[in-house]
Amino acid sequence: MDYYRPKAIEEALGLLEAGIPLAGGTVLTPRRRQLKAVVDLRDLGLDGIDLEGGQIVVGATTPLQSLVESDLAPSLRETFRREAGWNLRNTATLGGTVMAGDGRSPALTALLALDAVVRAEPGGRKIPLAGLLERRAELGRHFLITALRFPEPLAFAYEQVARSPADRPIVCVAAAKLPGAGAITVALGGWGAAPMRLTALEAHLAEGGEPAQLAEFAARACEDAGDAFASAEYRAHAAGVLLGRVLKEVSD
Repeated sequence: MDYYRPKAIEEALGLLEAGIPLAGGTVLTPRRRQLKAVVDLRDLGLDGIDLEGGQIVVGATTPLQSLVESDLAPSLRETFRREAGWNLRNTATLGGTVMAGDGRSPALTALLALDAVVRAEPGGRKIPLAGLLERRAELGRHFLITALRFPEPLAFAYEQVARSPADRPIVCVAAAKLPGAGAITVALGGWGAAPMRLTALEAHLAEGGEPAQLAEFAARACEDAGDAFASAEYRAHAAGVLLGRVLKEVSD
């Protein structure tokens, strides 16, 4: 396997034709014998957590454990703690989680609710996370996440149901009250390729709708949610309960 360790973004982009980006390596290491080349990103200065004008900016190679130990809201730090065990959190990066995480990812569910935007090269692109998750397979080799940006929420809540406290969720829900108009955003996960934004529920709440119809929104979102871990009916029931909890928390 060929190993490259560029010192600048432009150099890294040029090497992506030959190799796959390597950050924490938690996804690539199990299949390392199948790889022809990797491009190590650790010297690009893409780590760190900053606050810019009310927006939180997290570098793509920031380890998940750094987010757990940061000054973010305790409820948000908890979602990153639930993403993986301690050993993996010290290695796995936020950018890697965005590209490899599935529907059972607490971190992706939280970031969707926070209306996160991905910064990527080439071109200094800014891509809403929801759109990126829908087309990760189409991005090709010449694509490199450099950071994620999301507003510092006025309130944030996360709840999940899992087989054990340390397990990944069967159902998870995140809700945030964002600055400005105070809009409430909601994301649901626990199955499939990626979590989802509940935009219909958000519109219902924005129009002054009561949360009494949460079971209806949950059932609609979980129509195709059945798998080896839980039935669609179970997930719909659990999602309705969790939605009630997080919406109460961010609305109080």
